[in-house]
Amino acid sequence: MRIYLFGIGILLSFTLTAQNTPEKSRAQLGLIIGNILEAKTGKPLAYASVQLKDLSDTTRKSSTVADKNGAFEFSKLSLGYYRISVVMVGFAQMNIDSIYLRPERYDFNLGDIKLNDAASALNEVIVYAEKPLIENKDDKITYNVGESALSGGASTAELLKNMPLVNNDPTGKILLKGKEPRILIDDKPTELNAQQLQDLLESLPGSSIEKIEIMTNPPPQYATETGGVINIVTKKGKIGWVGRTTLSVGTRGEGNLAANASYRTQPFSINITAGLGGSILTGDSYSKRENIYRDSINYFNTTGSFENKNLRPNLRVQTDFELNKQNQLNFTYQGNLSYYDNESINTFVNINRNKEVYRNSTRTNGSEGEGYGHNASLSYTHKAKNPAEFIRMILNVNANKNNNDRAFFQEFLNPDFSATGIDSTQSQFFDNFNRSASIRADYNKPLKKKGANFSTGVFYNRSFFHNTLNTSFLRKSDGVFIPNDLLSNDFEFRQNIFTARAGFGLPFGKGWRLNAGVQAEHTEMGFAFIKGNSADVNNGYWNLLPNISLRKEFNKSFNSTIVYRATIRRPGIGELNPNVDYSDPYNLRFGNPYLRPTLSDNIDWNMSWIKGKYYINTSLGYNRLKDVFNSIRNLVGDGKTEVSWLNIADRREYEASVWGGYTFSKQLRVNTSMGYTMNKYSETEKKLYRYRDGSSFYSSLNYTFTPSNVLTFEGSVRFSNFANPQGRSRSNVNMNLGVQHRFFDRRLILSFNAIDPFTPQRFTNYTYGANFNLESFNSSNTRNFRVAISYQLNKVVQKSQLSDKQKQDAIKKARGV
Repeated sequence: MRIYLFGIGILLSFTLTAQNTPEKSRAQLGLIIGNILEAKTGKPLAYASVQLKDLSDTTRKSSTVADKNGAFEFSKLSLGYYRISVVMVGFAQMNIDSIYLRPERYDFNLGDIKLNDAASALNEVIVYAEKPLIENKDDKITYNVGESALSGGASTAELLKNMPLVNNDPTGKILLKGKEPRILIDDKPTELNAQQLQDLLESLPGSSIEKIEIMTNPPPQYATETGGVINIVTKKGKIGWVGRTTLSVGTRGEGNLAANASYRTQPFSINITAGLGGSILTGDSYSKRENIYRDSINYFNTTGSFENKNLRPNLRVQTDFELNKQNQLNFTYQGNLSYYDNESINTFVNINRNKEVYRNSTRTNGSEGEGYGHNASLSYTHKAKNPAEFIRMILNVNANKNNNDRAFFQEFLNPDFSATGIDSTQSQFFDNFNRSASIRADYNKPLKKKGANFSTGVFYNRSFFHNTLNTSFLRKSDGVFIPNDLLSNDFEFRQNIFTARAGFGLPFGKGWRLNAGVQAEHTEMGFAFIKGNSADVNNGYWNLLPNISLRKEFNKSFNSTIVYRATIRRPGIGELNPNVDYSDPYNLRFGNPYLRPTLSDNIDWNMSWIKGKYYINTSLGYNRLKDVFNSIRNLVGDGKTEVSWLNIADRREYEASVWGGYTFSKQLRVNTSMGYTMNKYSETEKKLYRYRDGSSFYSSLNYTFTPSNVLTFEGSVRFSNFANPQGRSRSNVNMNLGVQHRFFDRRLILSFNAIDPFTPQRFTNYTYGANFNLESFNSSNTRNFRVAISYQLNKVVQKSQLSDKQKQDAIKKARGV
């Protein structure tokens, strides 16, 4: 509580500081900066002439010239509306209107201003529009992380949870509208399994992210993805070099140090981000199970607590090289290490029908290990004379390894919890190695009809996974660990995926547009068991997946789209892996190598209304799923349950969602989203297996308040409730509140975050089987008060070394005088 009150005090002091700034000094704090580039080549236009005009008094003008990197600056400006004109011999003049300097925002970075050749373009006039924290445009929701007060010290995984329509399930998996999305980084897919992707997102610093884009109606190359697409765009840097470092600490027991350096010229740029993050996460749990037999009922209760420690170094290097204006190369390397040390303590209690304890035990589980992940991608883009025609090729390779040494000690107790003198010790050692390689080629060509296009592409992915699990138990008589072959295995898993697609977009009159395409895909997978009690598995299947959408633009404010997509959800190694998780001997967990993919037909009707200060988007959907696979719990002998993955049944889903935002003023914006899904099973499955129709609900509220140019408040609130075939899982309300203050010409940024300040994250689960009922609860100590300091190592604009006479000569030369 003291820390929380201290944090509130910091927020209030920031606010008072901003409010008490003398009006006289604020009136002369105006700042406008930017970079002048050549549109065709991206080269900086050194010594371009830049003129600033006060629109309230057109006689008040000032001029400057861009430096060698094309950068310019106007400082100590009065408040009001301004117009900027950029002039350079041989280039069309660029005018930017309606730059509004005011008390709550008196500095603007206009970014890259690109000038076209005078011979090929007329003089241009652009009305400047400020970038909000969350944008809704062109069927895409964009979260401008660079403007966010929550990004300081946060990981990319944390930032995703603040997006509209995004939440996480009880296992921490990221969901978009209740389904797993495809994650892209800089428009390139991450060909990783669920655990590898989670490690990557946890290790990637939020300070390295420029923006996050959500596409609920995916582009053609990802139209068969069941959960839409999330594209994470990293920061690229400006002309010259830019450096930034960020340090954050949190009361939960976490710390993060990240540094970013970028250098950009024409035609080369490089961006390097390195970081080190560590955290300690604690929590507790309980479960209450009722076992129902033909002639009796008994009960099984558990309580537990855990402490997880991890350390995550990471490095990301990205380079871009422009061979010429039509050919570009990009190389990206992402590496992350993981060291972890986890421990949990659990108590197991067996209770008879008379509510009397007849068996007790305690179990301590330890897990210690390390892993690494290396990802490298090379992309090549060739643009024709018409930039809308291009071919892009992406080569991606991954190598990941994880070692996990697990130890289990169980002590058996009498009903009164006194020691019996009987105990057991087991050990499991996992050694996992994964590698994959993929190649993707996409081609897009505009057709003769204006706005029409044809696109096609192919994709091939080859992955290999080798798992070794050695289980042993301690023989008390001589202290020797004896191998247990029944709980050990050694297998290889291979999967090859090939897809080929083609599609077109065709506009009609009066705002109508038709997009259609089809994708043929072949999947081949197989398990080869070197050791274990499972037979080898081989499977292969072809699928033809069409998609079509019809869009109507009624006017600039309102549009509607009807979409049909056939999609496929393949089981991953997490669902297929037959390893037995022995951490809880009364609740065994393992995968199923015989799973089949889930195919679905999805129909959505989307509407978008954007007008003035608000926007509203709605979506209604119907999904028909075949061979749904889900984790299912069954009660077996001796009061134990087994949890595995099964193809359970076909399913129908009915969906509705809405997301929108309202701008109360230039200082205050609010966004909200909510969604509802109803799952329906056949009467046969409901009678035989007690599967349940159920509904899932998720909601979020985001706000941003910018009382001054250097002070930003931001917050998000989330709630979710998930249905599954055997019951449901419900979370409590999760909250993230942040404030950010900028000092020293915005080079120093101080951020404070209060994460779940009132209650930590909790999930309550209810499971109903054919012969048991289960209530389980788990809580993680997510309550965290975080302070982050970020410092930009160099100024965005370097002071010009030219004399006044040299500046005037450069201005005359730029204007052709």
